[in-house]
Amino acid sequence: MENELRSVLVNLAKLYADAVHCGLSTVSRRAKNDAAFFKRIGQKENTFTLRTYDEVMTWFASNWPTGRQIPLELLQWMSETGFERENVKQVPSEDEEEARQ
Repeated sequence: MENELRSVLVNLAKLYADAVHCGLSTVSRRAKNDAAFFKRIGQKENTFTLRTYDEVMTWFASNWPTGRQIPLELLQWMSETGFERENVKQVPSEDEEEARQ
């Protein structure tokens, strides 16, 4: 079960990174304030809790870029948990974020 959840999180992180044109470490920092989070959980010897899974899924659901298709795994989680997106915000790409600094 944990490996399936791990696969979902890492896959969503990669899809999100592609969608906003940033690196996986940037997604890790945004989602968990830990630049190595997705790299670490991608290794099977590292574990994580179901609470962490739900926290990260909530972050993806809240921050999925407007105008980008939401992946099926995330839609399923949103349906199963009753999560509803509110005030969807535009997430800047890494290039836009650097330009603002």
